[in-house]
Amino acid sequence: MKMRALRIFNRGVAKVHWTESRSTGTRLGSYTEHYNAEVEYFFRRQLLFGGDHSDVRETLVEGRHEFSFGFDLPVEGIATSFEGKHGSIRYWLKAEMDKPWSFNHKTKKAFTVISPIDINKPEYLVSVENNTEKLLCCWLCTSGPISINARTDRRGYCPGESIAISADFENHSSRTVIPYATLHQTQTFFANGKSRLRATKFTVLTGLSVTPGNRATWDAQLLKIPAVSPTIMNCCVIKGRLTTSRMSYGFPQPRFFPEPQFVDTAFLPAPPPYREALTPPPPIDEPPTYAESMTGAVDIRDEDDDQPGTMGDLMFTPMYTYVYDYRYRSPPAYSEVDPCRGGASAGTMACSRL
Repeated sequence: MKMRALRIFNRGVAKVHWTESRSTGTRLGSYTEHYNAEVEYFFRRQLLFGGDHSDVRETLVEGRHEFSFGFDLPVEGIATSFEGKHGSIRYWLKAEMDKPWSFNHKTKKAFTVISPIDINKPEYLVSVENNTEKLLCCWLCTSGPISINARTDRRGYCPGESIAISADFENHSSRTVIPYATLHQTQTFFANGKSRLRATKFTVLTGLSVTPGNRATWDAQLLKIPAVSPTIMNCCVIKGRLTTSRMSYGFPQPRFFPEPQFVDTAFLPAPPPYREALTPPPPIDEPPTYAESMTGAVDIRDEDDDQPGTMGDLMFTPMYTYVYDYRYRSPPAYSEVDPCRGGASAGTMACSRL
């Protein structure tokens, strides 16, 4: 087979695009305004076979051929892979066979990059607590308050783990209410000086009904975190804001009152504890485990990939670090005696867990 060259390209890029309908205020009706933004992290190429001169023809004999190549990703400054409705952070490899007097043969594969977040830092280990109270009313009738005091075991989590939610509910209203917690992810896209917000609900944890004049308690009820993209903090056009656990009350049908929204508690789903320093992470006993994103596969085809000669499967599903068989460990019981002193074996084990 005659060709000019066989090349491979490596690119990392964040792209944002959405449209909005605008009215002209005249009989002409409306028009569509496009918002676009792009940040390129890197673009590299390597020549695997042949040359870059247009008048040179190389012949690749019949058979199976393998070519070695390698690209080093930047140590810092790149964001976690992300696929959303209005944008993406995508990293891919593309091989292209430059053929004279014919369409080039191309194929493309994307891969996942995870920007490390160390959730062992003190700010991610602290509990989050909030409380609120709501009066229910309909026209001139005012009911008693319903209140929530909710807290979590910590602030930072990995996908696959569960958020341990403890809460106290008091219902002094005249209606039966149902407490529940939902897990959200907020995505913000930026382009042309504007922003577009998208919130996605993942999981819901529902409790038992609380009748009028009664109270209920949640003791470390577990809200599962699915395989979703970790928090994106270092991209200027896409922000994967904190995934939020929202504590609310709902009403059995029929619903006569608007549903009040209560405590918003923020969490950071993140990869297992890597380091943010420039030095490589320390060796670990077992490699991290991964799971495909629950959002499913996307088409990574760009405009130049629609030309004849493009081959292969262009669907891609990001894979994120995921904790399998997660088991919640409750904190040690409160004691006036410091378990780290006195040489007791049980106390030493408790300290090692912390």
